[in-house]
Amino acid sequence: MRRSAPLVLLAALVVVLGIVLLGGSSGHEYRLVFANSSQIVKGGVVRIGGTPVGTVKSLELTKDDLAEVRVSVDDEFAPLREGSTAVIRVQGQASVASRYVDISPAPTGAPLKDDAIIPIDKTTSQVELDQVFSAFDKGTRTGLQKTIKGFSQWYAGREREGATSARELPQAVAALRGFAEEVNAQSADFERLVSTSGQAMSRLATEREALTGLVSGAGRTVQALGADTQALTTALTDLPPALRQGTTALANLRPALGDLRDLVDAADEPSRELTPFLQELTPVVDRAVPVFKQLRQIVDRSGEGNDVLDALRDLPALEKSTSTAFPNGTKALKESTPMLSFIRPYTADLMAWFRSFGSAAATYDGAGHYLSTMPVFDAFKIGDDGQGGKYVDKPPAERGKGTGLSTGNLRRCPGAATAAPADGSAPFVDAGELANADCDPSQRPGGR
Repeated sequence: MRRSAPLVLLAALVVVLGIVLLGGSSGHEYRLVFANSSQIVKGGVVRIGGTPVGTVKSLELTKDDLAEVRVSVDDEFAPLREGSTAVIRVQGQASVASRYVDISPAPTGAPLKDDAIIPIDKTTSQVELDQVFSAFDKGTRTGLQKTIKGFSQWYAGREREGATSARELPQAVAALRGFAEEVNAQSADFERLVSTSGQAMSRLATEREALTGLVSGAGRTVQALGADTQALTTALTDLPPALRQGTTALANLRPALGDLRDLVDAADEPSRELTPFLQELTPVVDRAVPVFKQLRQIVDRSGEGNDVLDALRDLPALEKSTSTAFPNGTKALKESTPMLSFIRPYTADLMAWFRSFGSAAATYDGAGHYLSTMPVFDAFKIGDDGQGGKYVDKPPAERGKGTGLSTGNLRRCPGAATAAPADGSAPFVDAGELANADCDPSQRPGGR
């Protein structure tokens, strides 16, 4: 039985190769329109429910700058029906070309003909990490890093005060909302106030000559009173000269009295129009009293850290913290730039490791979670000396050869976690800003 086992395996392999190479037709072809090709390559896998059902035949650019991906689907899973959808997904391990097309066939609907188009509203492209990074410009990323750094230093040692401010914030917002509602409720009264004030100003403008005379007379009055300063001083020591000076001052005031009379006569009619304005202003002022009380609570309230004045008192300490935080943040960014430049191209490999490791450890049974592994020791081989196909010890010098295993691969390039794809897009080696002098493209799985 042991001698016949290799023959059985060989026969099974021949049958499988015959089915693959000779059996069946090429299946049905469809055109899938995506927003972008998401690094799909010609010859990529097409799956339905995780089962490979076809391949990517070609990629073309439409007139609308969209990606048209032509795929084939085996006869067993075709034809597709109207309403079928497609998504570009990432496989277990990351490389630049480790993407496949996942089709979800519609359960009902008319069958699609060969070369039919599945439109863009039924397809979903893969969101790349670079698209997320590109959503923010360099200034935005720098500002966000500095802001987070500044907040961390600002709240260091002030956790209790921060918690108190957070508890008081809803009350302050509620008070501000009440003030805004009061102001909005009095909008009609304020509108009447502005309108009446405009009418009053227009009426006063028509009496500009009388107002000019009033101002001129007041100026002369003030000038006359200023000229009598010495006379008043003299009157304290000499009454008769003071009386004579007083007579002169009264005589100088006589023209001003005439101007004042004209002003009173001119202001008589406008003052009558001010009466309804003042009557409308009175309820507005009465209703504004609680609003200003609430405003005072916002500005100056008993307690600590609960009003605008407390916030202003805390600003110097904030300025002192930022004067240290901003230089430290700038220095940290400059020092971390080389590290981020080195790590960035390996982001896809890191995310794939997290995803693949999590998938490997996600299965469980009645005993709990378990992790499937396949250790390879390569310590034995099938004997070739007529011992009946028994396993014999393998010399240490031959162990590890022919298995694709190797050690010391500490300088792998980005995307070198899997074998190189057909289009040569991985491992990723860049001569530009992402250049990595420490990576060796030859370090791949199996040395391929």
